[in-house]
Amino acid sequence: MAQTDGTLVEPAELFRFISEVLQAVGTPAVSAAEMAKQMVASDLAGHESHGIRRLREYAYRARDGFVNPAAVPTLEQDSGSLVSVNGQTNYGHLVMPFATDLLIERARRHGIAAVTVKNCDPAGRFADFCDHAADAGIAVFMFMNVGGGAIDVAPPGGAEARIATNPIAAGVPREGAPNLVMDMATSAVARGRLSDAQERGTEIETDWLNQSGVLVPLGGVKGFALSVIAEALAGSLSSAGTVGPEVADARQGVLAIGIDIQKLRPLDDFKKDVAKFATHLKLTPLEPGAKEIRMPGESTAINTKIRRESGLTVHPVIWERLVELSEFFSVKLPISKNG
Repeated sequence: MAQTDGTLVEPAELFRFISEVLQAVGTPAVSAAEMAKQMVASDLAGHESHGIRRLREYAYRARDGFVNPAAVPTLEQDSGSLVSVNGQTNYGHLVMPFATDLLIERARRHGIAAVTVKNCDPAGRFADFCDHAADAGIAVFMFMNVGGGAIDVAPPGGAEARIATNPIAAGVPREGAPNLVMDMATSAVARGRLSDAQERGTEIETDWLNQSGVLVPLGGVKGFALSVIAEALAGSLSSAGTVGPEVADARQGVLAIGIDIQKLRPLDDFKKDVAKFATHLKLTPLEPGAKEIRMPGESTAINTKIRRESGLTVHPVIWERLVELSEFFSVKLPISKNG
């Protein structure tokens, strides 16, 4: 999403501000830095829907007792290659790195492993976790739901929302370029992106909402099928909870599956194969008006490089939230580059 007029700041200043606000609600310094890194990475990647705009929500959920930012995740079941993690109501941004590292370790030990996660606040983008696993030579696939909460999407033909945006994500190692990383909602667009567009006053795509003004699945029945599978695997298998008539708070449910590529074939050979077919796809002749073909994960790398050099523009609506947080928690606002 293109940046708009607003307050230009250095990424390091946003990182500092996020860290200090999170520490003000009881997040340990190291954990606050990890969460700030993920949120700034979202803004750098061009996914503002999961970046600084969510800080007020995250801070107030901890302030109001919905999140325990100092909690330590625990293992509820552990059979070696299969592990279930209880996030103990901490931020998903902090539980998921723990779960991802655990998945990497178990996949290396057993060749293939699966980790479920429940009882944590929803994490932001899962691309970072998938990229981390791919860097470690682990191919990973993740299903997510929100424990029966955050109901935003209508089934095809439905007039009201009955399911969440239920993302799926994956990471595959690749030689000499960004890993192949996919992170997408199973709705036509992520709820955060819709909200971000509404806040910025930008045009809402006609295929995002149905006639009742409710989010629709990505690709109709195909996206709905993916969402239902994610609900079953992430919600039921993890016991995080699933959609139903009762009102539920948004608690992340996750199923993450990891495969140690080295156990099947040499990792370098695999990565070369992936790079080879990716190059073949990128060299496809372009239609008139098309600029280039990008592999999953490439836009993130390109946007991050550009924005790290130019700085990040905070939209006026979001800047007002930062002012509110600055005053409430007595944290110095990010220094503006606008002058």
